[in-house]
Amino acid sequence: MEQSIRLTKRRSLVLDILREHGHLDAYELLEMARKKDSRISLATVYRALAYFRERDVIHGRTFGEGHTHFEIHDAETGSHAHFICTGCGRLREITGRFMGDLEQLAKKEKFRISRVHLDMFGLCEECAAKEPR
Repeated sequence: MEQSIRLTKRRSLVLDILREHGHLDAYELLEMARKKDSRISLATVYRALAYFRERDVIHGRTFGEGHTHFEIHDAETGSHAHFICTGCGRLREITGRFMGDLEQLAKKEKFRISRVHLDMFGLCEECAAKEPR
């Protein structure tokens, strides 16, 4: 059953920020939202996030930090993966042929994929340069 989306001013604000920045946690969202609406509360941000998750508009992801980051579920951009730096926490979204290869493998194996999330943890170039060899 498809649910309709009712956009209030503050829900729209949260969604706009996620569209523009993506991969934000609730506190980062709150900080950015308060620049446009100083009266928005953390509870309002959490309610908006729950509302959009229930309707499959956004996805929550954990990257080993103990809290959730949110991003827009966009069927047009398709599956993607993330490089996550365990040193500084920097996150880079990646797409590429390998995602298509995985989808082709699933098709060959008669496996219907509903969603793909691939996270690769390691060190970014800057953090790797700080490590002793």
